[in-house]
Amino acid sequence: MKGKTWLFALSALLAVSPVCGCKGKTPAPKPAPADPPLPEEGMTAAVLADTDDVLINPGKGFVYYGGAYEELKELSYLYAVGYHRFSWSDLETADGVYNFDKLEKSWRGYFQKVGRKFAFGVMSVNTSSTEEYITPQFVFERSGKYDLHHFLDGGEEKVQYIPKWDDDVYLEEAAEFAAELGRRYNGQEDIAFVDILTYGNWGEQHLFGLETGIENYSEKGKVSPAFFRDRYIKPYIEAFPDTLLYNTWGYDDLNGVYRELMEERVSVRRNGIISYTNGLDMLAEAYGKLPVAFEFARGYDHYAEDPERGGAYFNQKLEEAIAIAKPSYIELDVDWYRANKEYCEELANRMGYYFRLKRAWYKEELAGETEVILEFRNDGITPVYEPCYVVLALLDGEGRAVKKYATDIDPKAWLPGTASQENVTITAEDVPAGEYRIAAGLFESLDDELPAYLLGSEGGTADKWYVFGNVTVS
Repeated sequence: MKGKTWLFALSALLAVSPVCGCKGKTPAPKPAPADPPLPEEGMTAAVLADTDDVLINPGKGFVYYGGAYEELKELSYLYAVGYHRFSWSDLETADGVYNFDKLEKSWRGYFQKVGRKFAFGVMSVNTSSTEEYITPQFVFERSGKYDLHHFLDGGEEKVQYIPKWDDDVYLEEAAEFAAELGRRYNGQEDIAFVDILTYGNWGEQHLFGLETGIENYSEKGKVSPAFFRDRYIKPYIEAFPDTLLYNTWGYDDLNGVYRELMEERVSVRRNGIISYTNGLDMLAEAYGKLPVAFEFARGYDHYAEDPERGGAYFNQKLEEAIAIAKPSYIELDVDWYRANKEYCEELANRMGYYFRLKRAWYKEELAGETEVILEFRNDGITPVYEPCYVVLALLDGEGRAVKKYATDIDPKAWLPGTASQENVTITAEDVPAGEYRIAAGLFESLDDELPAYLLGSEGGTADKWYVFGNVTVS
């Protein structure tokens, strides 16, 4: 149905008595006087009260890195995505011999069981590990090229094998592994995103922390931006055409490539938030295009136990970073949550987009073509980046949609801090005579049976329809 949109700022919150969220039992909000006056004579105005319940929605939210299963279940009301990083050598045990049991267990055995999406990355180097091979041993045996990272483990000298970053053998094997990952996991509905972690320490696209004994290794070991794009990132773009990908910001040298790759649905994340602020301006360039993600450099307790900083410092620096880069995903530090529960619950909604259905105008008698006006507000910090479609529906007494009305409303135009008034025309054609509740829902696909998005408004049913009135078809 055709519609029009107006954007404007709201100066006050509007509220009405809360309505029940039980399936098939949701009464319509009581008609309330509108301010400004009713758009058209004979229309009823409904005002939906706000709710501050934590909402889990597509394409945004806290990212939980895992822990004991009981904790994973306890916190599932707060995080949207479960995350894990794997060593390449754990998933490809010999050339062309794959074992994805660890990945499958983390995804299907844990996070899928509590109804949460999954995200992952596969590293080639991990100096937090004492393992000798993060990249599979057969890669180095085949190429004969490597550097060694030297470290102490309990006083014992050890090494970890590091790829030569321009080695063709390493890059060919990494590309083949990326292709295998894509064959298995590209386009999976429950995979939120995949990190590209084949370059640099921890896959963070920098060479810091690698003790190779080579003078100025963090600079000398780097590859050119064009080489990085073509040999490291392109294989993942080809393997995952239907999945959101992330680069981890590593150097200013790569900013041009990061900028270019945003046009190919490869976003940027920053690992090191609180301790480091460089790279945030690059993340800010993704605003309006793709969701960006934050990971902390150190745990909350590191700062909370510092007598000169304390936990307030952590929140302050996080808010400063949020103001610059406007993330849709943020790591969930459990100790931080325990000490700042209300703040984390508020932030769970505020990061990314956060939609509310504020008001609606409609006619109680539905006959012929009838106009409906909806007012949505985005109280988040970004537009929505996921597919999002507004659908109106007439619900029967059991909450079933007797009639759906797809609209051409574009929720991606609902900018943060603004309200959008949308006009839609509906008709009673093919609707049996009777009493119905009229509702709105936000869908990821018009082919879906039910809405996918939760709104920060009362009136929601168990099926994510938001009821705003009662209508009669005669």
